[in-house]
Amino acid sequence: MPSLLAMSLRPSVKFHALYDNDKFCGIAYYVESDSTVYLTYLAINKDLRGQGYGSKILTMLEDRYSDKQIVIDIEPVIPTAKNYKQRVSRLRFYERNGFHRTDQKLKDQDGEFEALTTGKRFDKSGFIRTLNKMSFGLYQFKVEK
Repeated sequence: MPSLLAMSLRPSVKFHALYDNDKFCGIAYYVESDSTVYLTYLAINKDLRGQGYGSKILTMLEDRYSDKQIVIDIEPVIPTAKNYKQRVSRLRFYERNGFHRTDQKLKDQDGEFEALTTGKRFDKSGFIRTLNKMSFGLYQFKVEK
């Protein structure tokens, strides 16, 4: 959390607590660059999941940034994973909300994640620029097949 807060001091990094009137719904943490919005975290209050809040937030982002690709990363959908059903559910949620799979993976110290995008095609260089912008160029990662 401290590193997220520090990075959110940059104008291109947005860290929002999301409310429906006075009801806390969740958080969204994303980075904007010239061609890409990287949605790093979308977390919905566990008591409100399944009520459409996640879809509403994604729609708001897509409306606001209609001229940019929105990229997220998810754990790869691997049948041998202990949380396989959860991974499939997450992928289906994002696909229902206009995201599609790319052939690219984000690899970092935490593991390997599949990149999804709303763009007609995945702009890999735009995504890399956004990752560098988010972290002052200090984040060690690879984006590859």
